[in-house]
Amino acid sequence: MIFPLLLLPVAVWGYCDPEFTLVGEKCLYFETHYKMTFEEAGEYCNEMRGASLVAIDSARQFKSIVDYIYSEGITSNSYWVDGNDIKTEGVWITSSGKEFPMGTPFWGGFLTYQEPNGEPSENCAHLFKSEKFYINDAKCNGTYAFICEQAELPPMKITNEAPEVNSCPMHYVAIGGKCLSFLTYEETTWDEARLRCRETDGDLATVNDIELLREINLYLKVQELTDHDFWLGASDAAVEGQWLWTNGSTVPMGTPFWGLNIGQEPDGAAEENYMALLSDGYFYFRDVEGSLALHPLCQLTE
Repeated sequence: MIFPLLLLPVAVWGYCDPEFTLVGEKCLYFETHYKMTFEEAGEYCNEMRGASLVAIDSARQFKSIVDYIYSEGITSNSYWVDGNDIKTEGVWITSSGKEFPMGTPFWGGFLTYQEPNGEPSENCAHLFKSEKFYINDAKCNGTYAFICEQAELPPMKITNEAPEVNSCPMHYVAIGGKCLSFLTYEETTWDEARLRCRETDGDLATVNDIELLREINLYLKVQELTDHDFWLGASDAAVEGQWLWTNGSTVPMGTPFWGLNIGQEPDGAAEENYMALLSDGYFYFRDVEGSLALHPLCQLTE
């Protein structure tokens, strides 16, 4: 087909080609003017010197993309990304055949279900503006804006890996560069949970890194703990709407940390001032009443 715009090859300068912007660790082009089907968007990207729809391959990259959309004010569009289950229903892959990330913190998670939920009729992935730019499955013949990824990058590589933890004390496990302890043998209020953590030289966990949230989710699945609910060390009890960790640092807000309900959490106003990871909420951040009986998720005090 003939596209409205065809970009011809030019010399690479700096880290990204001129049409692309460094977002996270990828050079990306956000097409916001033309709306195309999933297939057309892929072809359009390919005509930009062999680019492709962006492949989201890490939680940190996903967060960088969502942050960029909000910072640039380009929030009136949903965006195609490189993921589909066209060949085999329920098996999501990229155009190159690589596994597409599933679950939290990528796909929209509500209190009663998590995307993808379109079954055979919705086979292509996009960042859905109505779901705060979490990934959603959509009909491939729908027309949306899209994000292209530069085909080849110069050898510069940005790394921001979590520090390694050589060993953790008894009852703690190394996850995402931290020593964490999941106290599944008791359920307590938020205040009592802090006391339990302090008894083992810790405090309720602080989760500022989106990769850590993903690692926690993966651990819960492997250990078959996805039917448990856990306290985290954050609250806005002191000042409504000002969410702080127990160490006084600011809690990250929005996608991809906080889950969805009618809108986006936190949504409990003055009645719900404490943070939890809930099984029914797919282990995104949720605000709940501090009097609930949940399991403490402790972090070794550094």
